[in-house]
Amino acid sequence: MDNEFEMGTGPKRFTYHELARETGDFAENEKLREGGYGGVYRGFLKDSKMFIAVKKVSKSSKYGIKEYASEVKIVSRLRHKNLVQLELLLAYEYMEIGSLDSHLFKAKSLLTWGTRYKIAHGLESALLYLHEEWEKCVLHRYIKSSNVMLDSNFNSKLGDFGLAKLVDHEKGL
Repeated sequence: MDNEFEMGTGPKRFTYHELARETGDFAENEKLREGGYGGVYRGFLKDSKMFIAVKKVSKSSKYGIKEYASEVKIVSRLRHKNLVQLELLLAYEYMEIGSLDSHLFKAKSLLTWGTRYKIAHGLESALLYLHEEWEKCVLHRYIKSSNVMLDSNFNSKLGDFGLAKLVDHEKGL
């Protein structure tokens, strides 16, 4: 993976200090959500003029270094319009509308049937890419509404690859 960083083909590398600065030192008012791994914080990259979401694994996390390494290894190599891009902490593309579960279960907004279809179609496109179109088969293994993120146009993007597994197409499952 270090070779990919050096060649500029992998994800951009940030220092802890840079990500802390961009998230207001992981301020509570920048926290987007809390999961089993730790918190996700909103940040802003001034150079790129873009918002990011930074996953900070806590010391009390029930997920370990194996899941963290798996997520970095897999997500850093994937490129598809319906997958959240990894931009280590993990810094992701920020999805301002939030996750699908906030719209389905927390009454953040009412989703029309057209929007629901668009979200489902985007998720289907991401899964087709992961299972058949990429050089290896990626089994996500943790698809749930809180891992389906929505951009400002309600395009769905699949995130959280901590439990993902790479499988050769020829070997199958």
